Amino acid sequence: MKKTATLIIFFLCLCFSVKAQDDEGFATFGEDLVEDQKDFLGFMLLPGSSDLMRFYQVHINKDGSFKYTQLTMDSFVNRAAGRERTIANPNGVNFFSQFGIKNPGIVGELWKLRYKEYPYQTKGQPEPGWSNNAEYPEMPSPAQFEMLKQFGIERLSSVCYGDLCFMLLSCMENHDWVSRYKGQALSNGGENFSSDGDDVFVD
Repeated sequence: MKKTATLIIFFLCLCFSVKAQDDEGFATFGEDLVEDQKDFLGFMLLPGSSDLMRFYQVHINKDGSFKYTQLTMDSFVNRAAGRERTIANPNGVNFFSQFGIKNPGIVGELWKLRYKEYPYQTKGQPEPGWSNNAEYPEMPSPAQFEMLKQFGIERLSSVCYGDLCFMLLSCMENHDWVSRYKGQALSNGGENFSSDGDDVFVD
C-alpha cells in the first residue's frame, strides 16, 4: 500500500506541476497480484520492426537483469487494456482507466517525445512533434531528457516500463506538462544514443 501511495503521489506531481519476454504462464483473471511481480509492459523511444516506437513485455530475472519480448503496438494496447491475456497484467486491469488516460490512442503519439517532425513521408503529414533539440531534431534535448528521466528514460534505448510508462502516457494528455516539455530547448551532444548494458531483447 505504501508503494502504491508513493507512486500515486509521484504521478500527480509529475503531471500537474508546471514548475518543477516470453510469457511463462498466466494467472487467472481476478487473481490478486503478488508483491514480487516480475513482468510488466513497457516501451522504448526507438523504432521497432513494425511500429515507430518499440513496445515490450518486460521480465525481471532473479539476478536483477531484464529480458524484453517485443510486442506490436496493438498487442501492447490490448494487454494494457486487459483485453489480451498476459502475465504482465494477470488481473486483466485496464491500465488506461486506472491511470486516468482518456484516449488509449495516445500510445500512437509517443513519437512526439523524440521527434520534431514525423520521421516518415506520409499523405497528410501529422502535426509536429515535441522535440526542441535545435542540433539533433530526431531526439529530445538534454533538458527534455531530464524530464524523461523521471520515467526511467535516460537515453533513447531506455525502456520505460510498469507504472511509469502509464504515468508518462497520462502526462502526455496534460496540456501543462506538454507545454513544459516542449519548452525544454537545450542543444544535445548526441550522448544519449548509447545502449543499455547486457539486457536481453527478444523479437
